[in-house]
Amino acid sequence: MKLQLSLFLFVSILFISSQAAEKKVTGELTFYAAGDNCPPSGEIAYPGLHSTAGGLGTYANPITVAASTGWLSAGKRVYVAAYKKYFIMEDSCEECENDWDDNGKYHMDGWIGPSTIHLGTTNCEVALSLSSTQFIIDPLSTYTVDTTAFFNGTTGACLKTPDNCVDQGNVCGNTCQLPSSMSCTSAASMFLLSETRFKALNPTLDCTSNIAKGKSVCQSGSCGGP
Repeated sequence: MKLQLSLFLFVSILFISSQAAEKKVTGELTFYAAGDNCPPSGEIAYPGLHSTAGGLGTYANPITVAASTGWLSAGKRVYVAAYKKYFIMEDSCEECENDWDDNGKYHMDGWIGPSTIHLGTTNCEVALSLSSTQFIIDPLSTYTVDTTAFFNGTTGACLKTPDNCVDQGNVCGNTCQLPSSMSCTSAASMFLLSETRFKALNPTLDCTSNIAKGKSVCQSGSCGGP
């Protein structure tokens, strides 16, 4: 009887300790795709479980998320009940860093994939974003999971029905430092833009010669992505 009681107490303590290790905070959840990356790809700043952005949303294979290292260390898992998905910190996010440094605001930017630019990801990102939701840091592995993709690269379907985001004229949404010297035509193609649109977003560029490697250019309009 004493042995059974001791075992029960031991298991109970382990369970309580696991729950106590979790931290619940409220923050903003936004999303990004290949078209928002520089250069457009699934490249991540803190490769660990994944070498490039990815994941299914399970505890074993969480989805890549970007955040400020001020509150979320690389490799940390987070569960978001609103989408029934696990995430893992593997990328950097300038806006997230600024939100934390300036206002102590919890902000994560989740990956929706795929690893190449696809039309429709921008509208999907906007539809999925949550201005306020709960993040469970260091979560238990037993929460309910829904592995439905945020964005289906084959069908173009978004987990939520999106509205069309309309760019504000030639206002720049994202910038990118070019990984190599290239022409305006090549740069526009890399960002899935027409050359006319690329030039409109970069009115001071001299397109009569190649753009220098490392030059910061505008890669998208105010909506971001293609």
